[in-house]
Amino acid sequence: MLGEYVVRRRIDAGGMGTVYAGVHPVIGKKVAIKLIHPHVAQNPENIQRFRQEAMVVNAIGDPGIVDIFGFGEYDDGRYYFVMEYLRGERLLEFLKRHGKLGAFAAGQLLRMLALSLAAAHAKGVIHRDLKAENIFLVPSNDGHWPPRTKLLDFGLAKLLESIDGQDLPKTRQGITLGTPYYMSPEQCRGKPVDARSDIYALGVLGYEMITGRLPFVHEDLTEVMHMHLREKVQLPPAADRPPLVDELILGCLEKNPEDRPHDMHEVISALEMIFPPLAPLRIDETGSDFESGSPQISEHDDDSEPIQTPVAPPPAHGASAAADSPPASLPHVPSETLRVAPAPPPRHNSHVVEVEGAGRGLGLFLTGFFLGMMMGMGVLYLIMR
Repeated sequence: MLGEYVVRRRIDAGGMGTVYAGVHPVIGKKVAIKLIHPHVAQNPENIQRFRQEAMVVNAIGDPGIVDIFGFGEYDDGRYYFVMEYLRGERLLEFLKRHGKLGAFAAGQLLRMLALSLAAAHAKGVIHRDLKAENIFLVPSNDGHWPPRTKLLDFGLAKLLESIDGQDLPKTRQGITLGTPYYMSPEQCRGKPVDARSDIYALGVLGYEMITGRLPFVHEDLTEVMHMHLREKVQLPPAADRPPLVDELILGCLEKNPEDRPHDMHEVISALEMIFPPLAPLRIDETGSDFESGSPQISEHDDDSEPIQTPVAPPPAHGASAAADSPPASLPHVPSETLRVAPAPPPRHNSHVVEVEGAGRGLGLFLTGFFLGMMMGMGVLYLIMR
């Protein structure tokens, strides 16, 4: 048991902790539980970041970010938090199976990610570790493309402002945090970062989605960081990809933060301009001691759905190519609320006029009727006489 939940099986392990599948024994709610590693828990700064991750996610409160709704302490003193159980797979695994995406399919995912990151930035939170491994694809209800995106792992997030009076974790000057393949030049230098660093990482993701590979690859991760600092990104042209897509991705990958889009809302607007249909109508290395002190896993059969559920690919090349090119003309749908004029009130005393008119008609009818009877009786009298 971990808190209220029976542990069913181990799902995954990362740099900070191990993730288990669990279920509530009474109501049957399925959850994912992240338990901090023993060696990680020995550093008070790591514990602070672990707590911060749970607090940050709840402070943002965006549906595109994995929900954390429980926090507790295990028998051995280590902390854990309880997350929503996600069905689907990581973007990294999806790209390994399907390769690159069409421009429109990539634009759909990028827009969803940008919306969630914009919500984080609005709360003063910089993710700092945006990568394909930290993005989960949840299949849509009908199983068709696109899936819903879920941002994971805010363990390295930078807080520009404190949350609920908590002290901000301090990152020493010159210390680099993140995954080198996705790190911005300023992040590689260990300099202070802001929202534009996440924009750079989103540009790397966009590059990876439409080409099937990363912009900079080297066996030496230090060399990868140097490439981010000095080498110009080259995006292979594609005839079926709108040039503005390349312009947006390369703009996100500018070395100088001042040359990138100002914020995520600018990225969202650009995607919606390139693809009008998008506009709204209104894993890390594991240590050897991951299993030490692990919670006892239930011996009962695990009938829960596997967390690694393949996501349906986007439409075939022909269909996606047609989607990449917006239609020649789209019907204009105004975003403002439709206004229906209420029925006008009845005219003053109009019902009285109608009744009076009906009364006059009835009076004339009766008068004519009686006059007719009197004249008829007079004629009958003269005949009989």
